[in-house]
Amino acid sequence: MRSIIIWLGIFCFGFLFGCQAEQEQEKKFKVGFSQPIMKDAWRQAMYNEMQRQLIFHDEIELIFKDGDSQTSIQIAQILQMVEDGIDLLIVSPNEAAPLQPIIESVFDQGIPVIILDRRINSSKYTAYIGADNKLIGNAGGKYMARLLNGRGKVLEVYESLKITAFSDRHFGFREVMVGHPQIQIDSVKAIAKGESKYRELIANEQYDVVFAATDVAAKFAYDVAQEAYPEGRNKYYIGIDALPGTGNGLEMVENGILTASIIYPTGGDLSIDIASRILNGEPYEKENILQTLVVDSTNVKIIQTQARKILDQQTDILSLSDKLGVIQRVFKTQRTLTYLFALTMVISIIMTASVLKSLVEKRRINNELQSKNEQITQYAQQAEEATQAKFRFFTNISHEFRTPLTLIKAPVDELLERKEASLFKKDLKLIRKNTLRLLRLVNQIMDFRKIDNSKMNLRINEQPLIPFLKEIMDSFEKLAGDKKITFKLIHDNDQVKLWFDGNMMDKVFFNLLSNAFKFTSKGGSIFIRVETNQLSDEVRISVDDTGNGMTEEQVTHIFDRFYQGDQYRSLGTGLGLALSKEIIDLHKGSIEVESIPNKGTRFVIKLKTGKDHLDESMLALEEGLYLRSDESLFPADYESTEEPLIREKSEDGSGSILLIEDNDELRAYLKGRLGRDYFVMEANNVAEGIEMAMNEVPDLIVCDLMLKHESGYEVIRRLKEDLRSSHIPIVILTAKSSTEEKIKGIRLGADDYITKPFDVAILCERIHTLLANRQKLREHFLHELPVDQKGVSNSRIDKKFVSEFTALVEANLADAGFGVNEIGHELGLSRMQLYRKVKALLGYSVNDYISNVRLKKAKHLILEGEHNISEIAHIVGFSTASYFSTAFKNQFGMTPSEFKSNHES
Repeated sequence: MRSIIIWLGIFCFGFLFGCQAEQEQEKKFKVGFSQPIMKDAWRQAMYNEMQRQLIFHDEIELIFKDGDSQTSIQIAQILQMVEDGIDLLIVSPNEAAPLQPIIESVFDQGIPVIILDRRINSSKYTAYIGADNKLIGNAGGKYMARLLNGRGKVLEVYESLKITAFSDRHFGFREVMVGHPQIQIDSVKAIAKGESKYRELIANEQYDVVFAATDVAAKFAYDVAQEAYPEGRNKYYIGIDALPGTGNGLEMVENGILTASIIYPTGGDLSIDIASRILNGEPYEKENILQTLVVDSTNVKIIQTQARKILDQQTDILSLSDKLGVIQRVFKTQRTLTYLFALTMVISIIMTASVLKSLVEKRRINNELQSKNEQITQYAQQAEEATQAKFRFFTNISHEFRTPLTLIKAPVDELLERKEASLFKKDLKLIRKNTLRLLRLVNQIMDFRKIDNSKMNLRINEQPLIPFLKEIMDSFEKLAGDKKITFKLIHDNDQVKLWFDGNMMDKVFFNLLSNAFKFTSKGGSIFIRVETNQLSDEVRISVDDTGNGMTEEQVTHIFDRFYQGDQYRSLGTGLGLALSKEIIDLHKGSIEVESIPNKGTRFVIKLKTGKDHLDESMLALEEGLYLRSDESLFPADYESTEEPLIREKSEDGSGSILLIEDNDELRAYLKGRLGRDYFVMEANNVAEGIEMAMNEVPDLIVCDLMLKHESGYEVIRRLKEDLRSSHIPIVILTAKSSTEEKIKGIRLGADDYITKPFDVAILCERIHTLLANRQKLREHFLHELPVDQKGVSNSRIDKKFVSEFTALVEANLADAGFGVNEIGHELGLSRMQLYRKVKALLGYSVNDYISNVRLKKAKHLILEGEHNISEIAHIVGFSTASYFSTAFKNQFGMTPSEFKSNHES
């Protein structure tokens, strides 16, 4: 049964292929037609005749080329058609002499050549079709001699004599005129019909006849004469072509514009007929001279009528041809469909029998498959559970590693700061270096986990490349100086921009530079080169070193995970370069390596410019944040000789910090370290931390992002939304290092984001900087009226609070009893909460602020001079003038009266 179906399939393919071959055979001859120009009506008429005649010759495919009046273009087109494999060439030469060698070369190659309209001075052609232009010139001369009775004045208008047709007409005309000496002839060459010489001859001379090389030139002469002499001077205008159709020669003769026109047949239809005869091996004439005729008022009606009938018949033929083509296509389609339907029926019958036979076998197989599918589903479910458990394990263990690493690194950093630890300094540096190495390994494992689980989400935006690379290089400058390594960035365009994820690409270049410094000896060199390629729309970034180099085997496996090379070259864990390649692949780029043992290594990264090659989901909707991770700020293998910066205790000893951390050891260590400079409060969960923040209103909060069964994001959200605590700066401590987590925390209102493990000195410096900036904002806040709020916190809630607070003070400025209790009641805050909120935002107590505003308001009123001192004291809310005078002097160093007299003078 199966073999029968196969044979039927082979038969079907053979049948369809045969039908296709039959259709392809309809066009089997390629005929090239080289026309010198298509801008005039005569050439268009020739081409139209050829197209109409092609209806009767389905075996011919016509390839048309227009030389645009340029011989060089026509030569190139002929050579191209020969190269494309034409079977016959029809050519109407633009200029006979330059084209003759090309035509002879085509003829010598065995390709038949038909010369149309214009001859060449050679016998190397298959057939010639065209009128005898010399006889046409003779006919024009004879007709003119009869018209003038052998006496008169004639203007001959001819075109370039380089063109055979025009030169033959000119010499044929002159040949006849030699026998009529009493006819005076002036000639003008009319290359451009608007030449001033041409116009002047027609307008200034009295000619009996104007004889032009074409009907168009004769019509132009008629128009010039009519314009110059509307009453008419010249009697006769004779042209050549006598084309039928609107605006052409026959119509001009019929309308009396031209006295006569000499028919110059195109021969387009005859050229197709002779081409068909030559290609099909049928007899033909080599010389085909087309007949001509002078058309004037005596015969124009008859010829015009015949021409119109011929045009109508040709139009009917074209219409019938289109209909016939439609009918033929429908017939072929129906015939093919009939055959296919018959074959389909046969195959359907056979297939039905085969299906029936297979049903029983299928049922048995389906039962077996169903049983196996159930087993596979069970196995797949178990595998999925195991995979998810593995992912959860990697995530949790990596997060768990970060807190112990912090507790290792932070005390080590602190010990390194102490002078008494100099005996163990080398060992402590070794501990710190390996702590950073372990942290980087944890991060790499986490990144691979995201890639394998298809959750590595890039946030790609356009960034300047050179500043990005320079920032990364800054981390290695000290190491390069210590090892006396030449470390440079070489580029040809400092304005180049690329679309990439800065945080991911930071890992790539940091890894490449770490390896380069690891294997480059003292006194070597490391170069980063950036080259732009406009042709391929890509940027090439190479990292070259003069290190140990690698063997071919190592180069082959350099990007494999966990590959470490041989005993001569350690590549660490083998994760860094593999992760780098994964990140470059996500950016739709490429990374390659070239290396020579004992010479050096070059890593080459190629990234496309623009963003069309990137997935739409990768592109950041807003400007991206480039947040470098703490552990990437310096190489793990670099042992710094500089002492970490220790922030001394603040001068005034002020400042309270709320520490929200669920790890008892880390919380105790941070309290001990921060307690040297600040008053530290503790909370080990979200609820306790929020309650303490509301009640105690600390100057700053340090909060872990991953608390037991809770999220630090809840702390940020609730504290920043509440009026009582929205002004408090929040520093996040977290083991989550992804860009998305950082951006989420910053958008909720976190003021800083520090990734575990961290340098405690950096944490102390950031806390000091935040508190110092808040103090500067307070000092910058001016209490002149109206109140300037530009220095206030950027929080929307804080700005709203300041606006409401200052508005209440302004509205009740004249009320001497208006104070803390009334404002707290209006704003819904307790006395303590209001005091701390105003102190934190404005730097004053509530009463001091009200007093300052009253006194500054009073100063403005004194300067206006519209009220006396007692009235001003009452207006700004002082109960007595004496108390007002005392307060004013304490504030401005003079009494109100003294202040007024000083400014009046």
